[in-house]
Amino acid sequence: MRILVTGATGFIGREVARLLSAEGARPRLMVRRPTRSRLLDEVDAEVVHGDLTVPESLPHAVAGCDAIIHLGGRATFEPARRLEPTFVAGTRALADAAAAAGVRRFVFGSSLLVHGPSEAAITADTPPAPAIDYGRVKLRMERELAARGDLSVASVRLPHVYGAGDQLFANVRRGVLVLPGRADNPFSHLHVHDAARVLIAAARSTWEGACGIGDRDPADWGRFLGVLRRHLPGLVVVRIPAPLALAGTALMRVVRSRLRTPDIFTPDTVRAWNMPLWADPELLWDELGLAPEVPDITVGIPRTLDDLVDREWRHPVRDRRRV
Repeated sequence: MRILVTGATGFIGREVARLLSAEGARPRLMVRRPTRSRLLDEVDAEVVHGDLTVPESLPHAVAGCDAIIHLGGRATFEPARRLEPTFVAGTRALADAAAAAGVRRFVFGSSLLVHGPSEAAITADTPPAPAIDYGRVKLRMERELAARGDLSVASVRLPHVYGAGDQLFANVRRGVLVLPGRADNPFSHLHVHDAARVLIAAARSTWEGACGIGDRDPADWGRFLGVLRRHLPGLVVVRIPAPLALAGTALMRVVRSRLRTPDIFTPDTVRAWNMPLWADPELLWDELGLAPEVPDITVGIPRTLDDLVDREWRHPVRDRRRV
């Protein structure tokens, strides 16, 4: 099976590419900015250019592929108008190109944020109710893809995915972590290694639909930070009340509103952090014939700290090289 990975230089996409390469599958990896292809030097893959905002670049990228793992897009918690060019128009263009090329399978990297705050576990029967634009846009595309009829679609609603390349651990590496609000809200987490395994299994399966997933032990942010600080007692955690964090990020949003560069820290980032949002730990694993290899944060956080020793990565938002 030939698999195309979009967003291949992103945090999750790079791990998907690495796992596929390690098993000898030699994936095709779509890259928008050639300078970021250096991040893929360690993988055996076919790297092609493609831009979700340029539909003419997509037929070449999808040609000859059996499945697509779609992770490309503006992965920030910004207003919908900023997200739509890649997540809406770009996903439509990619799906159109895939269907025209005879691609059979389309895996959409969605988000648990298609659900709103929930003190109870999210199950297969929990209706979506997004509270921020990122979740609204993801849900919109889930529904559009499911309604097409010319692709076999699986939408995997990923929770907080963490690992050596994410923004949270980039801050951990610098020794300072800001907590923008509450720490007692239950939240689902998933180590990037298992997130990649899930997406690859979905590409190879016949399961269709949309479903959330998480590791075996949803943990609130207080527990997450507690495990971190046991391993890194020198880590400085700065606690900011949620109203103050919202006001500060709203001000930053006004200041940066005329800029085209994406923002990582926005009011919706704060809102997402403060939601109780956790999935039933049994969701989706059996359908894909998998079990998590990193069962919870007590295993995943030390593993991530090990990876930080020798792994360098740059978030695309922080990478100011434009080509």
